[in-house]
Amino acid sequence: MRKKIVILLLCIAGFILISSQIPSFLTFRNLINVTRQSAMIAMCSVGLSIVIISGGIDLSTPGLVALCPMVSGMLMLAGVNVFIAILIGMVVGILIGFVSGILVANIEIPPFIATYVVGQIAGGIALVLGKGASIGGLPDIYMAIGNESVLGIPISTLIMIFYVVAGSIIMTKTRMGKHIYAHGGSEITVKFEGVDIKRLKYFAYTLSAFCTASAGILLSSQMNAAHPTQGADYLLDAVAAATIGGVSLLGGEGKIWMSMVGALFMGCLRNALTLLGMHPFFQNIFVGTAIIIVVAISVYNKNKAIEAAKVF
Repeated sequence: MRKKIVILLLCIAGFILISSQIPSFLTFRNLINVTRQSAMIAMCSVGLSIVIISGGIDLSTPGLVALCPMVSGMLMLAGVNVFIAILIGMVVGILIGFVSGILVANIEIPPFIATYVVGQIAGGIALVLGKGASIGGLPDIYMAIGNESVLGIPISTLIMIFYVVAGSIIMTKTRMGKHIYAHGGSEITVKFEGVDIKRLKYFAYTLSAFCTASAGILLSSQMNAAHPTQGADYLLDAVAAATIGGVSLLGGEGKIWMSMVGALFMGCLRNALTLLGMHPFFQNIFVGTAIIIVVAISVYNKNKAIEAAKVF
């Protein structure tokens, strides 16, 4: 609880500092725009957080963010109903996530390698399908999902909130969620309790891919186009959102709703840096540095806790 309070206070302090330099930053219109832009990062971080809490990692984000909307977009242009096309794109993501789960659980390939390769393959397929170019001219109803509002709140923001709430319920109110936390803390202990480890990993990686696929489709809806490389920067921001939100890369620790806080912080940071005229390449330096600092603090605190436990 103390760690979450510190993170929230740091976020508030950061917002105050930024607003002192950019008067337009804390306007309602800009903040609403930030939530809309941050929705995809938050959705990716929900799935990624679940995998990280389980003790794994999912690096397939860029490929899935590119491939799933590319599949949906091509189906729409071929005359398939918009919502059926979206559903098929998400099913593709689910299947890819399940493949990652099989590689990690059954073949026992390290998650870092398995998910990275799966992401590369997905990205490659996206490039082949689009022949290296984006596809546009998608239906208006598809574009409306990512750009319209309900009672002044962007649909993107509402979707983000739904995913965060659903993820939080899964992790705190279901048996699988509790097993995921336990597995991230100690896989050996969970095995002794008779938990099906393979099923747990299938679930975590499939759910992560589902969230990522949804984020990719929402992103292409906002842009009214699907591009085979549109997910290039999303892995870094999703990891940053999770870690800044308090999810430990060592596993077994973190809250899903806090990953949304991390995503909004990332969105505000990138928005502020953009308003200041900073090039996106330099923004990545700031994001990467933030991840290193947060991970270093997390490792230090965990090691300190382990040493304290040894004393007693």
